[in-house]
Amino acid sequence: MTTPSFAQRFAKLADERSPFCLGLDPSRDVLARWNLPDTVQGLSDFCERLADAAGETLAVVKPQSAFFERHGPEGLVVLQRVLKRFRAAGTLTLLDVKRGDIGSTMDAYAESLFGKSSAYDVDAATFTAYLGLGALAKTVERARAHGACAFIVVRSSNPEGVPVQNAVGSDGRTVAQAVADGLRELNEKAGPGVLPAGAVMGATLPPADRDVVERLGGALLLTPGIGSQGAGFSDLPKLFSGRERQVLPTAARSVLEAGPDVAALKQALEAHQAPSRGFREGA
Repeated sequence: MTTPSFAQRFAKLADERSPFCLGLDPSRDVLARWNLPDTVQGLSDFCERLADAAGETLAVVKPQSAFFERHGPEGLVVLQRVLKRFRAAGTLTLLDVKRGDIGSTMDAYAESLFGKSSAYDVDAATFTAYLGLGALAKTVERARAHGACAFIVVRSSNPEGVPVQNAVGSDGRTVAQAVADGLRELNEKAGPGVLPAGAVMGATLPPADRDVVERLGGALLLTPGIGSQGAGFSDLPKLFSGRERQVLPTAARSVLEAGPDVAALKQALEAHQAPSRGFREGA
């Protein structure tokens, strides 16, 4: 039996729960705010408490790999454990790693992320195309084969990314426009409704980036930046009107600041999920 694609599974969960994607960012500052030690045990306690608060309410959870990697091999064991716990709750797992390389190295990265034989078996992960979108073609194909999604950075909202992403090539397109066009072509090759290539588009981007959104076709849109980074749910229509069912509204710190109390975390999650539902429904 063919594995349903990430896009198909997300659509179902977004309708049943909400399209909200929670960033799992156990930074040193967050652990301190929660009165947890900056240790593997503190990391584990953080993950367990947040998973308790989320229960079976989330469509997608997005751990930031760096905050686990900095604790060494034991931190990666915690990462594997929390991924399994969210998966058991029916939540899609999206690992924020932003890998980007070429040849056998890129293939190895993809093998480590997707499929039952991988260490993490995530439903999606993030990638960068600085070494060329073609270098990610096999990664997207591996994602497709395992019913997963490769979210590729197209336009980030950090100021440092602007000169690169808006640089104009010899064909008159910006780098972001060229990546968007290529990403759409990867999805078209995969067939209708599969959508193994998603796009990272910062929620704080100006309306001028609407052209880039249009070039992406039906790709899913991961939109970090809501909450502490300055964007609100009311900003989403500026870039994504007409694309509401493609968007994964994403926030981390604005939820995590409610911790460590589980009841307060539940309230913060619902405060993000409710407007996410409203946006998806076009309300």
